Amino acid sequence: MDLAVQNGGSTRFLFAMFQGGGNIALILPIAARLVAHGHRVRILAGPGVRASRLAVSTRFLERIAATGATPVSFRDPTVHPMDEAPPSHGLIRGWTPKRLAPAAAKIHPFLWSPVWAENVAEELGREPVDVLVADFVLLGALVAAEAARVPAAALVHNIYPWPASGLPPYGTGLMPARGPRGALRDALTNAAVRRLYRRDGLPPVNRTRAQLGMQPLRSPLEQYDRAERVLVLTSASFDFSARRLPSNVRYVGTPFDDPGDTTWSPPWPVDDSRPLVLVSLSTLPQGQAPVMQRILSALASMQVRALVTLGPALDPAEFHASPNVVLERFVPHAAVLPQVAAMVTQGGLSSVMKALAYGVPLVCVPLVADQPDNAARVVARGAGVRLASDATPEHLRHAIQHVLDEPRYRDAAGVLATSLAGTDGTETAARELESLARVGQ
Repeated sequence: MDLAVQNGGSTRFLFAMFQGGGNIALILPIAARLVAHGHRVRILAGPGVRASRLAVSTRFLERIAATGATPVSFRDPTVHPMDEAPPSHGLIRGWTPKRLAPAAAKIHPFLWSPVWAENVAEELGREPVDVLVADFVLLGALVAAEAARVPAAALVHNIYPWPASGLPPYGTGLMPARGPRGALRDALTNAAVRRLYRRDGLPPVNRTRAQLGMQPLRSPLEQYDRAERVLVLTSASFDFSARRLPSNVRYVGTPFDDPGDTTWSPPWPVDDSRPLVLVSLSTLPQGQAPVMQRILSALASMQVRALVTLGPALDPAEFHASPNVVLERFVPHAAVLPQVAAMVTQGGLSSVMKALAYGVPLVCVPLVADQPDNAARVVARGAGVRLASDATPEHLRHAIQHVLDEPRYRDAAGVLATSLAGTDGTETAARELESLARVGQ
């Protein structure tokens, strides 16, 4: 029975989200499910908190409205937080090793902590809520919830991203450590990441806490420990296993968008027996145009059919497709994946998990953020291969053909599909959030 029914009414949820890419596709299905369960959901929608500085778009607001939730306006700061940020302390005197750059980039959004805390505090004062649900990037939202004594949950739209025993450092694309040397590698690198978080991430978080009359922390990561839940939006069967995680962490599985219209008419004859390859890179501009051109060159001489979804980030006019390739802006993956023999992807979590849910093996060409880590997990599970972002058309062609020809990749992807079939990430996340309403009673 739904918590709303048990309580004789609905639970009031406030979501805190920013304009991004993969985070939206993973978080909004949870909000929609809570609405479907009869709860009242408001979504405080803010601009991008990374260097791209994405404004809140009409499309973002339309997607919020489609969930049945109520959008809430975000009050932008007079000065962009990154414009008044102090110089990075880095690991040593402003220097950070290149390998740790992805982990350091996770700290940049912490500069928004005071702004998000102020917006969330104002909204909590305007209309009370039972549970605050924040994108894990928005630490200020979690601070405001703690100050108001509102139960809070952080939604992690990555693999587990923080230093933990048994896990390679985030963003490095490393495989799990083997032997004493590997364990030493991880111990030293994770210690360096923790130092980065303290040196560059702690000041804005503690400044936010001071503004709300709260005691300082020793590390910004302690703020996650103070949330009632940290929900990792992927499957434990996909991620690497840490020896120990905080008690409030839960793997809930990956929520998927409601596919809506899942019809797609292939342009090839029905008796065309060539394998179908799906190519789908990021929906955000991440410098993927040169990679896409090399992929198209690789496909041109292959005995395959290829569907390439460009999304809003790439202009079809920029590319020339060979006769065996069809370029589309958007095609629902649910309409295509049952027919796909292999998928070429940058390795965004949502795309990877959708493909694996259908047992489709992957050719990963990661560029940024968590993409190298997701690719490492695909390789570790035997469900595909990964290439460097500067891979030549010849190397790409060989990798795609190799994944098509070797049954072991599809077999491994099928094993993951079986595991994922028993998990409804959207429903599990919604139930976890519903349980938090009792905490504040």
